[in-house]
Amino acid sequence: MYEFASAFSALAASSRSSFLRHLSTFPRLRVGSSLLTSCCGVRLRRNSTLDIAVCGNPTIDELVHNRKVRVSPGGTALFASCAAGYLGARVGILGNIGEDYSLSILRRLRTLHIDVRFLRKTAGHSTRFQITGNRGSRRLRLLEPGTKIEAPRSTGHFRAVHLGPVFNEIPSSLITTLRRRCEFLSADLQGFTRTVSVNGAIRTVPRSLSRLIGQCNMVQASIEEARSQTRSRDPRVILNRFLRMQAEYAIVTMAEKGSWLGSQRDGICFVPPFSDRSIRDSTGAGDVFAGSWLCTYLKTNDPVWASAVGSAFASMASRKTGLAKFSISRTELFRRSVWVYNHIEASPVY
Repeated sequence: MYEFASAFSALAASSRSSFLRHLSTFPRLRVGSSLLTSCCGVRLRRNSTLDIAVCGNPTIDELVHNRKVRVSPGGTALFASCAAGYLGARVGILGNIGEDYSLSILRRLRTLHIDVRFLRKTAGHSTRFQITGNRGSRRLRLLEPGTKIEAPRSTGHFRAVHLGPVFNEIPSSLITTLRRRCEFLSADLQGFTRTVSVNGAIRTVPRSLSRLIGQCNMVQASIEEARSQTRSRDPRVILNRFLRMQAEYAIVTMAEKGSWLGSQRDGICFVPPFSDRSIRDSTGAGDVFAGSWLCTYLKTNDPVWASAVGSAFASMASRKTGLAKFSISRTELFRRSVWVYNHIEASPVY
């Protein structure tokens, strides 16, 4: 802990982030302190309720590469919650799993401090995808759709809820319920825009999402998903359209090309990627971005710094597979976050 605090203080003092420079003035604390155990140096308040609930079905993914198949846990709910949990949030998953979901994965989630009490086990199969990678691109086939998520009888109140469906499993009535139960609502649009062809191939199709986006404080979409909804290839145009639907923040991710952040108050900026030649599995990178962005924003109220942490965390998570994505160095995460922050570029008014 002492070495981590020392490294962080040096990075923070050199940053142009006023928030980080402020943290660098804190005294170095003895081993056992929780002050510097998350990326931003402070934990969310602890109480009997969750800070963040991530709504979506965890998946079983069959990853195909060079004709070899590897089975791994996946889904937005899993990756986003683990990222937020790593950064100190008290986080849980609201969704469904089938009888085929591994108990060892559930045990591993608990060791990662993920609350699974709202994860309902249903008869039948879990949501399952086949993901085939080929020269940087990937193809998705739906093998099992899973079941619709129902609102638990009692969940209490959350600081934030992140909607992370993978295949239309979150009904509009549940979104309305969760909006009433949280202070901040964010959503990844991918699972709201998917349909399936006869052979099971996943396609993104235009949907009427204005009501959903208008209920959210933050919305996120990949550039491909956003193009299908707005018919624009310019991320600045896309962000402005999302912001006109009354979202407070909008994010467009572009994989290894970085991401764009739009804010009602502060305009648009480009968030660069952190280049890494050791990329092994980019599955879930956007979900890691979303989970770490949300947790960091709740701590700092700084969407730009939150985007820097999201970009840095996504780069590190892509070096590993499955839940090993969250066995990373906090010092390295800080270093990458500061680098990204110092290279963020504001966009002219568009």
